[in-house]
Amino acid sequence: MASLTTLPTELLTQILTDQTLTTIDICNCALTSRRLYNLTADRKTKYTFHIDHRSQSSWKLITCILSNPRIGHRIHRIIVTWHRRNPHKSKSWTPQWLWKSQELKQIKSICEKHGMEFLYPVIEDGFNSEALLPFLLCLTPNLQSLDFGAVVPRMIHGGTYSAETSVRIFKACERRYTGQNYKVRHNKDKSVYFDSRWGSSYRQSILWTYSALNLPEPNRIPGLSNLKHFRHGPSPPWQRKCMGWPAEYIVKILLLPNLETASFHGAVAFDPTKPGNDYKPLSASLEFTAGKKSSVRKLEIINCDIEPSDYSTLAELTGSLEALSGSIVEYYHWWRSGNKLAHMINPFRKSNPRTLSANNISVKRSNHRDLAFTSAPDVYFPFWAQDELEDMEERVQRSKEEKEGREYSESLIWKDDENQEENQEEEDDEYVCDHESECGCNDYLYNTEYSEDDDPYWTDLEGDDGDVVLRTRDIKGSKQRSHFVKLT
Repeated sequence: MASLTTLPTELLTQILTDQTLTTIDICNCALTSRRLYNLTADRKTKYTFHIDHRSQSSWKLITCILSNPRIGHRIHRIIVTWHRRNPHKSKSWTPQWLWKSQELKQIKSICEKHGMEFLYPVIEDGFNSEALLPFLLCLTPNLQSLDFGAVVPRMIHGGTYSAETSVRIFKACERRYTGQNYKVRHNKDKSVYFDSRWGSSYRQSILWTYSALNLPEPNRIPGLSNLKHFRHGPSPPWQRKCMGWPAEYIVKILLLPNLETASFHGAVAFDPTKPGNDYKPLSASLEFTAGKKSSVRKLEIINCDIEPSDYSTLAELTGSLEALSGSIVEYYHWWRSGNKLAHMINPFRKSNPRTLSANNISVKRSNHRDLAFTSAPDVYFPFWAQDELEDMEERVQRSKEEKEGREYSESLIWKDDENQEENQEEEDDEYVCDHESECGCNDYLYNTEYSEDDDPYWTDLEGDDGDVVLRTRDIKGSKQRSHFVKLT
């Protein structure tokens, strides 16, 4: 069999450009020989950006690119996965990342160059790696594809938790006290501690990547100027009854200069500056468009909670659309879903009469069973086995602690029951007077149960009222008396 290094250059190039190869495979090939290193030096690569993963791979990537910018130029596809801190899993509490002084100078310079000075304090803190994503877009001028994944806005995600829990997680993650803007938040909202400081505009549910899209000229960011393919997944519900992410960013994404395909899942047309589900039409986001048209050719809108007028707004932005697909959630108004389909299809056919044919339109009704989001098929996650092992160890440890707690509680219960039985036995065998009358005489009686018709007193030795000393007590609520009669 021929050696890999003896194959012709054309065949090696075909092998090394295979999209199924992972970054690790390419790196191993580059370390084999100088010839393979030269062939892989300019190869475009894809990267899976793990937000807040405990491996801290996102921070490590930025460190490598700052030392060698050529690495960022080779990235042509980014797939985002979300691994936020879970309050019930201490293994997921990603520690703080500490930057070197020279790296901070570079970061600050790049942020100022692209008009994103607001990112620097968050990146410097080293807690929220989602803020590194728009910064990474400044270092990847050849980026063509961005898969945003199923978004998790909160830095702490998974069940309910209190402000005290947030503080405890922060203390566990903190490796160095930065002294900047540190303040413990105690208010009615029990889950704002992390987000109020490092989660961008928490009250407006705006991620740092969205903040980059809010720039007057987002095209100044190199990673967005050449972007051709964009995919945005759904977002879990939080602070409102509905689930989703702000649909106003669909407009801003569609207006990227070189965008060809776009896919949006689970967007909601609400006003992010107000609490609750206040509706905000997408037409309110067109102030800066000034007649701009989107270059998108293939558009997918899946389970987005927007109004018919919003579909018209999106359709007006298109002019060269060739394919339209998507789905509309039925909920309980299934009899009106046919009208909703027409409200979605007709505006796009009207705005793209020459390019959009009926054969290229695929819009259907969906229900709650169709809301599942499928991750990108080429996502690379090398930490799967390690995470599974650590999660299993944590589950075993938690199960062991719960078992010990149950055994300890049961032991206390059995101990209390035994004590009560012993006390009951002692009370049942107890004499009223231990062979010594309370009045000092030698006449005593034992416990005697009696009914209403019984006469427990000595009838033949009854004295006058002033000659009788009678003492009575109740025992355990039963009609028992200890009585002593003395004649004076």
